Amino acid sequence: MQATVSDFSKGSVTYNITDTTQDELENKLNLFFTSEGYRLKDEKNGVKTYTIGKLIWRILLGAFHKYYKQSVTLSNNGSSFTLTLQKASSGFSGGIIGMTKAKKEFSRLSDAFKVYFSN
Repeated sequence: MQATVSDFSKGSVTYNITDTTQDELENKLNLFFTSEGYRLKDEKNGVKTYTIGKLIWRILLGAFHKYYKQSVTLSNNGSSFTLTLQKASSGFSGGIIGMTKAKKEFSRLSDAFKVYFSN
């Protein structure tokens, strides 16, 4: 499996992935998020949403409680796949500190994602 970054923006990273099947890719994707502490919250129209923590606790406790939400869009392009990892929450419920933590978490997760899918 080969993963290369094809587009990087403020709140999303797009990867081109080759040398794999869709089932292998989805299994590896689920294993990655599980190993990072995330759980699959929702799956609609090819977009999977993974979360860590509980939103209600983030609202009540602010930046003192960890809550992050990431979404993944997977599309098949013949012999390769396009996978977009996107930050799905702003961290606003945790104030300025929460927003900063959400940005850092997305950066950390996208770096770990690239390493994980390169192996």
